[in-house]
Amino acid sequence: MSQAMTPRAAVRSDATLGAPGVGTWRPHVAEGVPLVPGARLGSLVCDGQVVPVIAPPDVGGVATDVLPAGTWVAYGAPLMVQGEGGPTVAAAKVATQPGGGPEGCVAVRAETDGTVYLRPEPGAPAFAAVGSAVAANATLALVEVMKTFTPVRSPMAGTVERVDVGEAAGVGEGTPLFWIRPGA
Repeated sequence: MSQAMTPRAAVRSDATLGAPGVGTWRPHVAEGVPLVPGARLGSLVCDGQVVPVIAPPDVGGVATDVLPAGTWVAYGAPLMVQGEGGPTVAAAKVATQPGGGPEGCVAVRAETDGTVYLRPEPGAPAFAAVGSAVAANATLALVEVMKTFTPVRSPMAGTVERVDVGEAAGVGEGTPLFWIRPGA
């Protein structure tokens, strides 16, 4: 699905971000994470199809009141609220994530079971190495399932603090792959 066809969350008048369709909600951002235009907020799963939900151009602040994973949502249902703050505030609010990540960092997790590739092709440099600066929505790795490659994207601009997976490693859904320290 091209970026132009990817559903964007709708910003409602009460600062909530509404679902662009129906399905079971899988958030990809945690409380306190900066909301960046074009970044992946989560996914809706309906009839076995995983549809990414992308932040709209007019989004801002940090994620608050994020709807729990596994919740069935209808079109327009609130997924999260745009809270006050930005990357500096978010960095202070983000606690150590489950899985033993560095304090103040955000985990980037596998969205599905599969095989992780850290580089676009054998012999090429890694998409993102420890210490490298990444932009919001930058490709960090690829996860392959049945010869279909899905990019793993950074939810925000920041620095890669840690990589918890090796090249061609098998991973399960929800496995922490990267730890990003929020920042410009």
